[in-house]
Amino acid sequence: MMQQSVQDAFIPFTEPLEGRVHFMYLDIKSLVSTGVGNLLDADDPSNLGSNAHLLPDAFTLNWVDKNSGASAAHADIEQEYQTVKSSGTSHALLPQKEAVTTLRIDDAAIDGLITSKLADFESQVKGRAAFSDLDNWPAEGQLGLFSMVWALGPLFHFPNFEAAASAGPVDWLTMARESHMTDTDNPGVVPRNVLDGLLFTLAGWKASTSGDFTQLAYDPAQKLDTNMRSGNFPVPLNLAVGVQTALEKLGFDPNGLDGIFGPGTQAALVKFQQSNQLSETPGAGGIDDVPQETVDALGSQLDTAGVSHFP
Repeated sequence: MMQQSVQDAFIPFTEPLEGRVHFMYLDIKSLVSTGVGNLLDADDPSNLGSNAHLLPDAFTLNWVDKNSGASAAHADIEQEYQTVKSSGTSHALLPQKEAVTTLRIDDAAIDGLITSKLADFESQVKGRAAFSDLDNWPAEGQLGLFSMVWALGPLFHFPNFEAAASAGPVDWLTMARESHMTDTDNPGVVPRNVLDGLLFTLAGWKASTSGDFTQLAYDPAQKLDTNMRSGNFPVPLNLAVGVQTALEKLGFDPNGLDGIFGPGTQAALVKFQQSNQLSETPGAGGIDDVPQETVDALGSQLDTAGVSHFP
């Protein structure tokens, strides 16, 4: 079974990434959704977005008219879907998406839908060979996988990621690298990619130290930067957010811990390299652009400062 800590963390982890929406809306892929990123017209990759009607999930929710509060009939729900589907609001602001709708659901309905879908996804994922040992994964590994499943569906296919997951032992650092979802024209995926990479890395740390697999060291109720500064886990030097954290701890301010190499991180990285007579990389756009000698120097100085890191 999924760790209880993962079940408890899933909504507070996912909601900041997806938002909580009480009406139907057209997402960036022109798919009708509601709640916390719950798709209503996509049931499998071969039929993505091609449904002529709502999925059955939609009719299990207590939709009501926003003005009268009256319960919506089956035909009203169907009409709302058709209106949203043809609205052309995939790239509109949320208030503009809301303006074309008349029906609403409450928080209880949203939470129930999330719980139901998560249980369904767990069943489907555990039936896949690559994830057959999921019950024995550290909590962070489970949460990272279900984060990907929530965004991609339970039948997603990332060959290198799946091979690392089914390796004996599990290759967590490869999973951290290969969990990256395409974020071209979809900047909303960037924070999820950062968090997923961190979660799989932390699973690797726990697996290497035989830590408590049932609990999360990452606190989903806290922001990413607060987690990175918490001291609850080592600095992950295989990740951009880990390099940012190391730089900050060593006195080179990257202007935030967000896992994105912007001007502040680039400047801090160059200052660190200059102070240590290392090759400078002012155009570094991500972790792959940071030379190993720089990563090694960061690790050595964290050791001197008494700050743990992984790997």
